[in-house]
Amino acid sequence: MKSEPRSRLDGGTIDDYVAGYVHEAIDDEIGVSLASIVSDGRRSFGLEGDDLVAYVRRGVAALAAIGARPEHWEMYSRPGHLDGPVHFGADTPEEIVEGVLAEWIAEGMPDLGWGDYRFITAEGRAYLDEVVESKRREAAASDDHG
Repeated sequence: MKSEPRSRLDGGTIDDYVAGYVHEAIDDEIGVSLASIVSDGRRSFGLEGDDLVAYVRRGVAALAAIGARPEHWEMYSRPGHLDGPVHFGADTPEEIVEGVLAEWIAEGMPDLGWGDYRFITAEGRAYLDEVVESKRREAAASDDHG
């Protein structure tokens, strides 16, 4: 029986890393980027090819299962990835996993920008929207008084 590989960086298992993505998505309103998952698979575990695809699938599936949805943040994305949610079919967790993987594989399985396929929960999105609206109100008030 083959044991699960351990990270070359910290000795963690793949299960540890996948659980970490879930905790980060829940605890950090910015979310978790596919770039982090791909980078961890390559740099921490030395994965490529089918093994890397399987690793990325596990990470994306765990995030989709908790309701995190992918979006691009154009400022930190590769060219052509415009701001906003990325939709796949009816956005079921399975469609999200297959859609994200299909697009990433079609692009040649590249290392990505931090803003590419950033998985964010509804709570995280609501918080960020609130922050943006607050900044808009502050700017408008400043313009009114300046």
